[in-house]
Amino acid sequence: MANINTETKGPKGVNIEESLIPSSSSGYQRGLAVTYGTDAYHALLNTTLASACVGLIAEDAVATTEAISVIEFGQTVAQVGGAINALQPLTNNAAAQLVPATAGQPVIAVALEGTSTAGDYICVFVVGLGAFALPASDAVTHLTAAGAIPVVGGTYGIGSAGALAMTLASPAAANAQDGTRLFIVAETAHAHTIKTTANIIIGAKDTVTFAAIGDGVELEAVAGLWMVRSLVGGAALSEV
Repeated sequence: MANINTETKGPKGVNIEESLIPSSSSGYQRGLAVTYGTDAYHALLNTTLASACVGLIAEDAVATTEAISVIEFGQTVAQVGGAINALQPLTNNAAAQLVPATAGQPVIAVALEGTSTAGDYICVFVVGLGAFALPASDAVTHLTAAGAIPVVGGTYGIGSAGALAMTLASPAAANAQDGTRLFIVAETAHAHTIKTTANIIIGAKDTVTFAAIGDGVELEAVAGLWMVRSLVGGAALSEV
């Protein structure tokens, strides 16, 4: 295990759980988030950041021939990836640990106690496949250097003394990030660009180009693609 610390509050009450076959006997530890694997009888560690999951592993895997219990609803123990506050909504990180959820991310569980150390175990209440997304806030993230725009719902302003080349990853496959909406707007009058994987923007496009202050695009993730809800001002789509 990553940490021998144990939770201070033990789980109680009725849980909904099912037995699944782990896809591997290595790394499938108590408290990690899983989704379905090759079929609905197998568990796969959920390493896609902030995506819906089936539930949390209740016991370490010992072999791929022995099923593990997965808690899908109710109180159980989670392994966390960092500091957590009691009653904080949680999502998963790329290590299948639970971390604080932010606007637009699916909530897998709610913390019932806090900790400050990655790898610790805490008691949580799992909502599993009943996950809900935290509503996007009105806060704006200001991006002033070239780099990646996170696949997290919200508003992003792009602005600097020159044109910025921004990238945007494809939304998670298997509809895990369906409904994630981004509004991206130019805050300076430069030819800022947003580059995605080829053909990921619906209509076989991969690039958005701005020219003037206020040019913008609203995108929504649907089935692994970015759908364009609206173009604002002189924002233009192309395939580069």
